[in-house]
Amino acid sequence: MDRGPATFLDDPGCLQVYGKIEVIGNTFQFSVNVSEFAPEDVIITSSNNLIEVHAEKVAEDGTITNTLSHRCKLPADVDPVSVTLNLGSSGVLTVRAQKMNDK
Repeated sequence: MDRGPATFLDDPGCLQVYGKIEVIGNTFQFSVNVSEFAPEDVIITSSNNLIEVHAEKVAEDGTITNTLSHRCKLPADVDPVSVTLNLGSSGVLTVRAQKMNDK
């Protein structure tokens, strides 16, 4: 089930960044374009099935020039221990998690 591209903007001053949520077989995944940020400026946290991606670009003079904040609640049937992250060379961060096995 592809929910299609959605715009995730928490700050109107941000550059437009797109995210995509998909379910492929037994895998839930979402992707966020963080190409405007250095890898060390991207922070990913997880708590209570909520994945948060935060990034901040700071200019040499210390001013913040760009920010990104994205939150995604994992579905209830996803195993939170199975979460993996991948930052591709194009700057797209992909978070994947497996559905729990039915017992």
